[in-house]
Amino acid sequence: MARRPGHDSGQAGFDWADYIDHLVAISGSLVAVADKLCASRGYKDDIGSVERALRRLRTRKTAPGGTWGTRVVALFGLPTAIDERVRQLGQYHSRLAELPVSMCEDLVRVWDKPPITEARAGRAWLAVARASIALRLAQLDDAIAIVDRARADLSSAPGTSASGTSASGVVGTPLPARIEAILIRAYVASRTNLAAVPALLDETAPLIDRVDDPHDRACLRARLADHRAYELNQRGDHAAAEAIYRAMPDEGPTFARTRRANGIAYARWKRGEPDAAQFALAAIEHAGDGGHLRGRAMALRNYARIASDADAQARAVAIAQHLEDETLLGRFRR
Repeated sequence: MARRPGHDSGQAGFDWADYIDHLVAISGSLVAVADKLCASRGYKDDIGSVERALRRLRTRKTAPGGTWGTRVVALFGLPTAIDERVRQLGQYHSRLAELPVSMCEDLVRVWDKPPITEARAGRAWLAVARASIALRLAQLDDAIAIVDRARADLSSAPGTSASGTSASGVVGTPLPARIEAILIRAYVASRTNLAAVPALLDETAPLIDRVDDPHDRACLRARLADHRAYELNQRGDHAAAEAIYRAMPDEGPTFARTRRANGIAYARWKRGEPDAAQFALAAIEHAGDGGHLRGRAMALRNYARIASDADAQARAVAIAQHLEDETLLGRFRR
């Protein structure tokens, strides 16, 4: 994918000194960190030598960490706050994903450096973020190429838990990143090979059930419902599509409620039901409450079609333009 214009400050928000300081804070001392590393390797290494290696690692800023950088990140993973920020770059339902495309590209460049890229989870989320940006730019082939290149980081090693930690304690790929990658493949297939979509969704459904965070789980289930309903709507089975949305809870994250209301609105419109516009208006309100600009744009577009409202159409296009979202713009202008 060609690099778009954007600002790259050359500064990472997190470097090796920050990382080592974090480990010292949670372990009590640098010696304690070195001892944990030695213990994980059966005390094959001298603690003093490992401590000196960590001191050298502290000075590397955002350069590759070498052998001990790889080992320390594999054992301890990323700090929770840093993992959260990188995760939000890749999650479709996160607030960071609602930023204009160029700003998302800038954020990915800032975080796409060691020590974050020394972590498998960090690499996985950054790959998902780049693939998601490609989708927003309507570059479907690029999106698939990105997840293909990151296949090793996006797969799960045997014995890895839903949180991404293996039985040996090594931090691996978080389950939501794997799900995002599969849903990216499903989206592309829905535009290029609809028959391939059901198998991808069947793979995704049991994985979503294992997601620990209830907010993420609800949002991912809404995404899955959207995919299943899209296939049914494409076949003209609008009643079955509506039933999928009706089965979703009418409470929960605003992202999921937006998807539910907008999906019902579309299905009822296609069935000629007079209350379709009410559901579209509800979707617009839910999206506004949650700050989901893409969801609001899609709901406005849906309402514009149902109610033949040119103003709503113009508002939807304006949001898509602000977000620099070529996929939305292409959809709205058709």
